[in-house]
Amino acid sequence: MKLTRRTLIHGAGGTAMGVLAAPGLLRAQSGAIRLVVGFPAGGGVDSIARPVAARWQERLGQPIVIDNRPGNNGNIAMDYVAKGIADGTQLFQGNVGNLAMTHALFPNLPFDCNRDFRGVGQLTLGPLVFAVATESPIRTMTDLLAAAQARPGALNFGSGGSGGVPHLAFEVWKRAAGVDIVHVPYRGSAPALQDLMGGRIQLMVDGYSLMRGVHEGGRLRVIGITSADRHPQLPDVPTVKESGLDWVFTSWQAIVCPTATPAAVRQRLEDNLARTFRESDLPATLTGLGTFPRFAPGAEVDRLMREDRALWTSVVREAGISAD
Repeated sequence: MKLTRRTLIHGAGGTAMGVLAAPGLLRAQSGAIRLVVGFPAGGGVDSIARPVAARWQERLGQPIVIDNRPGNNGNIAMDYVAKGIADGTQLFQGNVGNLAMTHALFPNLPFDCNRDFRGVGQLTLGPLVFAVATESPIRTMTDLLAAAQARPGALNFGSGGSGGVPHLAFEVWKRAAGVDIVHVPYRGSAPALQDLMGGRIQLMVDGYSLMRGVHEGGRLRVIGITSADRHPQLPDVPTVKESGLDWVFTSWQAIVCPTATPAAVRQRLEDNLARTFRESDLPATLTGLGTFPRFAPGAEVDRLMREDRALWTSVVREAGISAD
């Protein structure tokens, strides 16, 4: 087909403005996408991001590169994306801690999730798991409660950082259970997991995707899951609620883009992410990682960010939780 000015105008939407917008749209549809994760490789968000990227790029027809930028509970990565290129080639994948809890704990951030990001799509609605080393004498949630009550302040649990989802969820559980267990923050969940297996900490609470390999390899014991019902990947692991404490917690992960990203570009990303969930093995893969796959459109992510931010701001203030 002969490429004339008329052809270009028609292909771009029939207006001269469409021609002006075409270069940016073409970059968004042809260049590599940088999917930024605010935690080290091997962590809970990273372990979800990699299978998502591998399958999503097939539908988009362009490569997706994972860019790990750990530090300050993901805030460094979010600031980078919020102030970065807004043409659809720079995205952020995070969890409820990044996109809804962080402002409750860090009041002076240089970005604002509700102002600076728009949703592309939700990926998961997932529980956390309680895990101990295989050699631990703690074999059940009942054992954990008994040990903590017998020796207040003697046990400790590790997390990927102060103010993250595992930290806040555990603090709420700890108050509900009436026990004193010391928090040990790490720079990412992967090093905390190494210390758990090495016996330097006694407990972790995190996503199962982080722990799946060592659990299946017999180096870790999962003693409880925070969902309302047992997970099909872990049918023998009781819920925390089954231990006698009426407590349920689920996190979520989502992909967002800078607010200034053109609506047409954002819609293309969302549509192809929805296709990925419909047409690939991604839901089965995510289920295998111990989470519940859940695609929801960008508008739903925007609602979650607003509503969960308000919820967790209230929880943090009432419980006196800090990121220190």
